[in-house]
Amino acid sequence: MTGQRRDFNDPVTLQVMWNRLIFIADQADLALGRTAFSTIVRENHDYVTVLMDADGKALAQCTASIPVFISTLPLAVRNYFLPAFPPETLKPGDILATNDAWIGTGHLPDLVMVTPVFYNGGIVAYAGCIAHLPDVGGRPQSPDSADLFEEGIRLPILKLFREGVPNQDVLDVLAASVRLPDEVLGDVNSMVAANEVMRREVIRFMEECGLDSLQELGQVIHSRSEQSLRKAIGQLANGTYGAEVRLDGFDAEILLKVAVTVSDDSVHVDYAGTSGQVDYAINVMPHYRIAHSHYALKCLLDPDTPNNEGCAVPITDVAPEGSILNPRPTAAGKARNLVGHVIPSLIFRALADILPDRVQADSGGAPIWGINCQGVDGDGRHYGAIQNFHGGQGGRAGLDGNDTLSFPSNCKVTPVEIYEMSVPVLIERKELIPDSGGAGEFRGGLGQRGVLRNVSTVPMNVFLNTERVDHPCFGVLGGEYGRAGSVLKNGKTIFPKGKIVLQPDEVLTIETPGGGGWGRPAARSPELLEQDLREGLTTPTASARARDLA
Repeated sequence: MTGQRRDFNDPVTLQVMWNRLIFIADQADLALGRTAFSTIVRENHDYVTVLMDADGKALAQCTASIPVFISTLPLAVRNYFLPAFPPETLKPGDILATNDAWIGTGHLPDLVMVTPVFYNGGIVAYAGCIAHLPDVGGRPQSPDSADLFEEGIRLPILKLFREGVPNQDVLDVLAASVRLPDEVLGDVNSMVAANEVMRREVIRFMEECGLDSLQELGQVIHSRSEQSLRKAIGQLANGTYGAEVRLDGFDAEILLKVAVTVSDDSVHVDYAGTSGQVDYAINVMPHYRIAHSHYALKCLLDPDTPNNEGCAVPITDVAPEGSILNPRPTAAGKARNLVGHVIPSLIFRALADILPDRVQADSGGAPIWGINCQGVDGDGRHYGAIQNFHGGQGGRAGLDGNDTLSFPSNCKVTPVEIYEMSVPVLIERKELIPDSGGAGEFRGGLGQRGVLRNVSTVPMNVFLNTERVDHPCFGVLGGEYGRAGSVLKNGKTIFPKGKIVLQPDEVLTIETPGGGGWGRPAARSPELLEQDLREGLTTPTASARARDLA
C-alpha cells in the first residue's frame, strides 16, 4: 500500500520513523563490519554508513560513526556525484564510487560508495558508505609524501557496478595497483553489501509505512534539527571569539588560527591566519575541514539531536586558499588527520570563556597516532596494517579526561592478538603513562606506552604518523599542559614522522601525549586528590616546556 497520508509533525510518528531510519543505517554498519577483510575496517571501525534523501541530504547515519565521514559523504554526493551522474543517467543496480581526495574525505585510502535507491520507478534515496581501504598503492600512509600522485591510485567518480554487473576492468586495475588485493577487494564487496542492506531496508520501510517518497519526512527531520541547533546558538552572546594552536608539522611548525563568529542563530568559522600548505602529506582538504568544524560545534551546542543535514545548515566555514586547511587539489594529504583532528580542540579553545561548562581541554587522541607496519615476509608475502595508538582525552567540566581515547575520530583499536596475526610484530608492552595528563581541577587523561618488536627474519618498514611531540596538549580555563609524546627506536629518541626501517629483533617504543587539564589545579577537590594518590598520580605542576599559546 502506498500514498497513505502521514502526519510527520505528530511527535510519536516522527520519532518512530526517525528511529527506523537510524536503525537502517545501523544494519548496514553491522553488515560492513562483520564481512570486511582488513583489520582497519573490521577491527578499527574506520568506516561509516549514511542514508541520504533524493537530493543527497543526510537523513540518518550509523550510531558508531566516524565524525568526519558523516559530513563529507553528503557533501561529496551533492557537490560531485549528482552533477557527474544526474538521476536520469542512473538505473537500478548502479553503484558509484571514487576515492578522489578532493571529492571525498581528503585522502585516497577512503573509498566513497553511493547506491541509488529506486522505488516505483524513481530514485527516492541514496545509500552511502565510506571505508578506509588497507592499501591504495603508492607510498603507504605516511606524512612524508610530496604530492597526491605519490599516494596511490586515484579513481574518478565512476560506475563500479552497472545495473548490478561489476565493472571488472576497474576492479582489475585496482587489484593490480595495491599490495593487498584480497583485502582491498574484500572490503569493496563489504561496502557493496552494506549499501544493499540500506537499499533493501528503505524499500521495506516505505512499503510498511505506505510512503511514495521520503522527501516530506526528510524535510521535517531537517527542519526540526536545524531549529534545535539555531536555538542553541541563540543562547550565546553575539561576538567573535578567536584562538590559535601550534603544531609540530613535519619539518617546520604549523600555526592554526580560528575566529568563531556568533550572529544571532548562526555561526561562521574563519581560519584566516593559518599556515600555508606544505609539501608533505598533512594538508587538509576542504571537506575534511568543514566536517570537523561542524562536529566541534555540534558537540558543544546540541549533542543530543541525532545528526543529519539540518544540523549543518546554521554553520558556515572558510579558510584561505593555499593554506594548509584549503590547499590545491593535488596537495599531499594521506596523513591529513595529523592536522585536521586538532580543529575541534582549536574551536573549543576559542569558545572556552563563553562555554566553560561544555568545552574540554586539548586531547592527546587528536590526532590518532597511526603506526603503519609494511613489508614482505620471508615467504614473499606482502603484509601491511595500521595500529592506532590514542592519547589522553582533555579534562572536562566535572570529569577527568578518559585515558587513551580516540577523539575526535571515534576509531576503535585492533586487538593486540589480531594485529600480531596481521604483521610480524610482538607487542611487548601496552601500558598507561603515569602523570602524563595535564594537571587541573579535572586532569587530562593519560597517554600510553606501546613497545613493538620486529619478530620476522627480514627488515620491516614502519611509517610513523604522529603529532604533539614538540607541542604538548594545552589545558583550558587555567588547566595545565599534558605530557608530550615521543618515539624511540631501541631506546633512543628518533624523528617521529615518516618512514623508518626496523631490523629483525629491533624495538620501537611509542609514547602518546597526555590530555590537557580543565580548570586550575588548586581547585581540585580533596576527594579527587585522594583518588590520585591511590592511583599513583601526583597531579604535577606545569612542565617547564608548557607555554600559554592563547
